[in-house]
Amino acid sequence: MSDLQRACATGAALWLLSHALLPAVLGRGQGRAPVLAALALVAVLVASALVLRPLRGGPTALRAPAAWAAAAVVPLSGLAIMPFLPVEAWRTYANWWPGGTQVLVAALVVRRRRGPALAAELASAALVTAVVLRAGASDPWVRIAALNQPALLWFSASVGVRVLLDRTAREVQRYEAQAARAAAATAATAARADSARQRRADLDEGALPLLRKVAVAGAHDEAGWAQLPRAAVGVERRLRDDLRARALLDEEVRARLRAARARGCTVDVVDDRAARGGDERFLAGVRRVLAAVLPLCADGTATLRLPPHGRVATLAVEASPATTAAVAWALGARLPAQLAVDVDVDEVGGSLWAELRPHP
Repeated sequence: MSDLQRACATGAALWLLSHALLPAVLGRGQGRAPVLAALALVAVLVASALVLRPLRGGPTALRAPAAWAAAAVVPLSGLAIMPFLPVEAWRTYANWWPGGTQVLVAALVVRRRRGPALAAELASAALVTAVVLRAGASDPWVRIAALNQPALLWFSASVGVRVLLDRTAREVQRYEAQAARAAAATAATAARADSARQRRADLDEGALPLLRKVAVAGAHDEAGWAQLPRAAVGVERRLRDDLRARALLDEEVRARLRAARARGCTVDVVDDRAARGGDERFLAGVRRVLAAVLPLCADGTATLRLPPHGRVATLAVEASPATTAAVAWALGARLPAQLAVDVDVDEVGGSLWAELRPHP
């Protein structure tokens, strides 16, 4: 519920509660038990304020004992007022409780406590029937129907409002799910387009120049031929990164992968999951880890892998002790807030194993 909706609902509730307070004040002095009538008014106002707590930002769930206690206020308030009124005062302000307690009943229904609310209405109807029949007034059933009219109106209306709210919530969830699927499809399409553009750029910038060098290199150009295998391996790795680990790549990671490989470190990024996509927040954290670790890799091998099962990522480094120590420090000092990590490092042997997972 938005702040505007909450403000409007609070204003409506206060206006409706005034229909218990003002009639009770206007009808004072007509009953034979004014103290009981005042206590009933206080009980109704307090119980109504408690069940209307969600309008002030409170939780919407209502425990069963509290719901039944609030429901009991409705017939008890009638018991404290109606038997002590003369017959001619039943249709005056003095007999305010049949309508004044309906805010309480409606709040119970809206908070999904329809059983206690219905029990309160039935108990109130039984009380009205018993008092009218006991008084021996003329046209008793007309009087009974008239006094029970607020209960029929408010209970049915509140049930209708609850059904409408539930249906609206379901429709909103359905539309949000459709919007999320559409956004995911759009993102997937954009990611595939970006990947295709990146592969074309790699081919244009790496593979085509390499092929041209192969075409023009002569057999006597031993220095040129010696450089070609290394260049071909670099192009192959860039293309394989995009084919096998698209979720782990962004512009920063691509640039740092190229720089690490240019320094002589063998780096692999692999996504072995059966279903691609997943938790984008987790993947964003893994990309940040890659961006922090790759500048420290100057030798040896480093492999970051998304295993086939489970929302984890593994990082394995086999390098010099200085490199593994620097990577271990980066995992502790620069780890994103959305990730937790377990690290096993052998600085003497120059090996590191880390498991990244979403922060609990």
